[in-house]
Amino acid sequence: MKGPIDVFSERKASSSIVGLTLIEVLIALAIVAIAFTAIIKVASQNIRATTYLQEKTVATWVGLQVVNEARVGLLVVPEAPGKLEQETTMLGHTWAWHLYRLPSANKQVREVQVDVLRSKSGTIVTSLVGYVRVEK
Repeated sequence: MKGPIDVFSERKASSSIVGLTLIEVLIALAIVAIAFTAIIKVASQNIRATTYLQEKTVATWVGLQVVNEARVGLLVVPEAPGKLEQETTMLGHTWAWHLYRLPSANKQVREVQVDVLRSKSGTIVTSLVGYVRVEK
C-alpha cells in the first residue's frame, strides 16, 4: 500500500506532462483571430455583391417596364434629339429614368434607349436598348 507521499509524487509527475504553455495559447489565439478576420472580410464582400446584384436587377426590371410601355403605346417616344424623363416606384424605391430615341436604319422600327438612375440626380445603374414598332 502506498503512503500519502507516494501518491503526491505520482500526481506531480503526471501533471507536468499535460497542458499548454502560455506562448502556445497566444499563438493559437492569434491564428484564430486571423482566420476570423478573413471570414468577416469574405462575408462583407458577399453582402456588398448581393446588394449590388439586387439593385442592378430591380433597375433592369424598371428599364424593361419602360421599354414595354413604349411598345404598347403607353409612352410616347420623343423625336430623335429629345428625351422623356419620369420616375417609377418599384419594390419601395423610386427610380428615375430617361427614354431617348436613337437613329434607326429601319423606318418601321424606332430604337430607344432607357437609362435607369437611383434618383433624379443620381448615377446611372443600368442602360437598356429596345425597339418599338412604328404604328401607321
